[in-house]
Amino acid sequence: MTDPLDALDAGPEVADADLTGADPERVRDRLERRHGTPWVLRRCVLDELDLSGVDLTGATFDRVRATGVRLRGAVLDGVRVDGGSLAAAQMLDADLTDAVLTGVDLSRAQLVGAHLTDTVFRDCRMVGVDLSGLRDLAVTFTVDGCSLALARLADSHLRGWRLDRVDLSDADLSGADLRDVVLTDSKLRGTDLTHARLTGADLRGADLGEITPETPAVLRGAIVSTEQAADVCRALGLQVV
Repeated sequence: MTDPLDALDAGPEVADADLTGADPERVRDRLERRHGTPWVLRRCVLDELDLSGVDLTGATFDRVRATGVRLRGAVLDGVRVDGGSLAAAQMLDADLTDAVLTGVDLSRAQLVGAHLTDTVFRDCRMVGVDLSGLRDLAVTFTVDGCSLALARLADSHLRGWRLDRVDLSDADLSGADLRDVVLTDSKLRGTDLTHARLTGADLRGADLGEITPETPAVLRGAIVSTEQAADVCRALGLQVV
């Protein structure tokens, strides 16, 4: 029987290799033998592998399935991930500087402590992703066209971000710093904004969801459109003429 790890020996470009159940130490060893030569993995399966600390700088992942993969402290600087799955991936403290992820399933991924400077998430499914406590003031990563419904972003520093076409329905943004954030064609339906700071946040392009008597206090300091302001007034029983 052919050892699936043989495909890694023949790298740096590997297609259709299923490494499920492989010895993670042997996988890491083979991946790092080519230190300095970026890997290209196409349609490979890395489910549940523990690749914590691995250096995959500049690698390309094309439709790779890595559900539940453990990449804690991994160096993923400049990686390109197109399609595939990183659902439930553990990427705590991983370095994703300059990485670009497009059309990737990141549902329930753990990114607490990850380095995300100039990282781009585009059209990704990020339902339930954990980014809570994001504090790096230098972080300027881009989120475009992603679903962050049920995401955990409590106490995160998001000041000045631009979020385009982002679904934050039922996400936890309690205590987050959202000052000067710009939300364009985004959703805040059911989003927990308790104690969030919204001074200067431009919500004119956002779906604010159900307006309640608490909405004015929650959105204090935010910029809203005339139409949104009228909706708030009507919810408070005021007549807008």
